[in-house]
Amino acid sequence: MKTLFFSLWVVITCLPIHFVSAQDKLPVYAEVGLGWGQTLFFGDMKARLAESYGGSFNPNVGNNLMMGFYASPEKWKGLGVGSRIKGTFGTSVEGDNGDRYIFNYYNLALTAKYYAMSRTFNKGLYIRGSTGFGQFTTKRINETTNLYKHQYAIGISWMGGLGYTIPFKKSALSIETEFEYANRNGTADGIGQMRYTSGQIGGNIILSF
Repeated sequence: MKTLFFSLWVVITCLPIHFVSAQDKLPVYAEVGLGWGQTLFFGDMKARLAESYGGSFNPNVGNNLMMGFYASPEKWKGLGVGSRIKGTFGTSVEGDNGDRYIFNYYNLALTAKYYAMSRTFNKGLYIRGSTGFGQFTTKRINETTNLYKHQYAIGISWMGGLGYTIPFKKSALSIETEFEYANRNGTADGIGQMRYTSGQIGGNIILSF
């Protein structure tokens, strides 16, 4: 599944690059970033995990890793549109029954970033919106009893960000806050289809060039 997501992202990324080669007019900006975020459970998320696992946990912080690109012609006046892939890798946490839980989630998204005040891409204050497809995975571990259970769910994520970009000669550095909300569906043994609703609030540091 992770290989499929990465392959799709590569294909989407290469399309505008090919277009740039053909037209030689469309500026494309690449970015890489690191960050952290507090995972959030919405609705009956803990109850869903308890049903599928026989136990649950309180979410902890995770580390973010992201890559993306934006196409932003000058005539768009600060608007950039592109694609972004983001993964979050959570730290191990103790569950309700003394078990340990390891979790991660990631998504491949279409994204838009707008610099409303400077009207120049990669300069000043910006807002960002993204929507994408991705997976949430958790693993319940109890080494004493040799218990190892996995649960994953696939679905849609919506993300919004507010940040500020400091431009340099050939690159730029951005600091942003981000909120994520996701609805994902999975299948549990003996229960069937289940919905898992989660999200994140956090911050990222992004280098673009």
